[in-house]
Amino acid sequence: MRTPPFAVILAWALLPVTDIPMPGFNGATARASEYTVAVSGVCPGRITLEWSGATPHRRQGIVFSRYQGQSVIPEGACKGTTLGISQPMLVRVIGTDGGSGALNVLTQLCAGYVQLVESGTCRTSNVARVP
Repeated sequence: MRTPPFAVILAWALLPVTDIPMPGFNGATARASEYTVAVSGVCPGRITLEWSGATPHRRQGIVFSRYQGQSVIPEGACKGTTLGISQPMLVRVIGTDGGSGALNVLTQLCAGYVQLVESGTCRTSNVARVP
């Protein structure tokens, strides 16, 4: 079975969902202008991804790459959005609930970079280093 290209997966994952609350995440609403992500922990192993400044009740894609640089989302809802990583792959889509939160995961995606992309607005977070 052939895997769809990154752009198709990201376009589907970031379709706007503005009226549906995304339960299960904590945190108060941060200022929207400071959409940030931070990564801590030990890799391979358990890492924590923390974000703030997201628009409440939206989906956001977690995008990973081994490389810094730039790439542009070529199609879909966020067509033309510039990412701060090259050769990206969508890892997971999560809800933003109150605009900030954390996700603890076991991973082997190490020595790379993550960036968040918000559905609807197509805002991107900073790029954070994965240990």
